[in-house]
Amino acid sequence: MQKVDVMKLSNKVALVSGGASGIGRAIAEVFLEAGAKVVISDINETLLATTVNELSALGPIVGQAGDVRSMADAGAMVQRAIDAFGSIDILMCNAGIPSVNPIELLEEDEWDRVINTNLKGMYTLIKHAIGPMKAQGHGVIITMGSEMGFVAVPESPVYCASKGAVHMFTKSLAIDLIASNIRVNSLCPGITRTPLLQAEADNSIDPEATRAAQATWAPIMRVADPREIAKGALFLASDESSFAVGSLLLLDGGFTAR
Repeated sequence: MQKVDVMKLSNKVALVSGGASGIGRAIAEVFLEAGAKVVISDINETLLATTVNELSALGPIVGQAGDVRSMADAGAMVQRAIDAFGSIDILMCNAGIPSVNPIELLEEDEWDRVINTNLKGMYTLIKHAIGPMKAQGHGVIITMGSEMGFVAVPESPVYCASKGAVHMFTKSLAIDLIASNIRVNSLCPGITRTPLLQAEADNSIDPEATRAAQATWAPIMRVADPREIAKGALFLASDESSFAVGSLLLLDGGFTAR
């Protein structure tokens, strides 16, 4: 595994929600390699503890269990960063859940769960983070968008709706907060090798056929490694992206290009 070879985030404090697995874990890993002090939050306390333990060799990292849908839990996540490391310089709003159901089968509780996690779960964190960021005179906020916020796919109305909303939420925040030297941008991945994607294949009738189909989703003819997406987060978090304000960084292997 090739590590990040420059300390682009030296002494920065980053909070990564949904950081115990998948893309969130990869982002935490890459941020640590780049010199950041990292707080990861997750709703799964057991997995959170395991991930903190496994990544601790890379640098300073602590965990904070909680649900981003809860304003109180989100506040505790931000406060954990300040208590542990003295500030919050980077907020990576990664926590999110999928939904694959046509509108006829989409129940109200699933709609609420997806919207409240994927969209409200960013609002709650940002609401708590902007005060400390304004007080210190700088900050970076990265939302987690998606290729499916650009292009709709069948049987995913609430997921597509949530990610399209995230994109406009990001742009609106960006033009409001840049006056306070807080840059807001969105990372928009395509199909990525996460535990959820692997479970989709493993639980299908024909796992090999499902994996083969996943590989053909994008013109690049493979799924992304989580670290490929995480390096996009590193770019947005670092001063390398200093002129990026309200940008939607699309890493989708060509899916939306066609």
